[in-house]
Amino acid sequence: MLGRLLGRSRRTHPYTELYERHARQGGNVGIGDYDLIGRLELAVLRSVGLTPASTLLDFGCGDGRLAIHAVPFLAGGGNYIGIDVSTTFLAAATRRVADLGDLDGVSVTFRQQSTPDFELAPASIDVVCAFSVFTHMEHEDMYRYLGAMRHVVKDDGVMVMSVLPLDLAVAREIFLQQAALDPQSRWQTPRNVTTTREMVETIAGLAGWSLEQWLRGDEPHVIGPTGQLRHFGQTLAVLRPV
Repeated sequence: MLGRLLGRSRRTHPYTELYERHARQGGNVGIGDYDLIGRLELAVLRSVGLTPASTLLDFGCGDGRLAIHAVPFLAGGGNYIGIDVSTTFLAAATRRVADLGDLDGVSVTFRQQSTPDFELAPASIDVVCAFSVFTHMEHEDMYRYLGAMRHVVKDDGVMVMSVLPLDLAVAREIFLQQAALDPQSRWQTPRNVTTTREMVETIAGLAGWSLEQWLRGDEPHVIGPTGQLRHFGQTLAVLRPV
């Protein structure tokens, strides 16, 4: 197993400042059972075609919630690439993966990135995921990143991302909580951005993707560790390159 932490430009970026501060304060992005969510994320990726020989791009990998489950799974000739804006999160993810011990057959790389400029070869990624990422990002930035991802994903690849559409009760509660804040206060901590299916599908189409599946977060779609179907909480959008 080859583990690397690659640096990027040091340009100041609002998302970088926000999440680096949050990480240094000991925060995680998102709530729920940490280990269970990581296992469910891997189950989702396997259901859309992730194999032990795949190259997986984990965009917004955080401190390794998915990585500690995905890396052992990919120890069959696969590649794991974790990208995040926070160097503190990336350092934690690197340590978590290192604690797994030697896993032959898998290449592991962590990268700090704060812009949509992916330093990856075109059409080199089989599966890209963004769990609890676009739920914290403005729609215009979702478009920019989806467009950049389209260039690095293979034509037969797949993208999975979680979103908070307003047809979920929890998303409506989140929207009202955010609306109660003034614009400056809203961005003092990682905020939750709500959306709609129409908006996600339209933005994805503009960026070169088609919506293949829309898995509501309040309905059981994901096979849990004990074999039972579970709901994911956030809605999952499965995209294919156009």
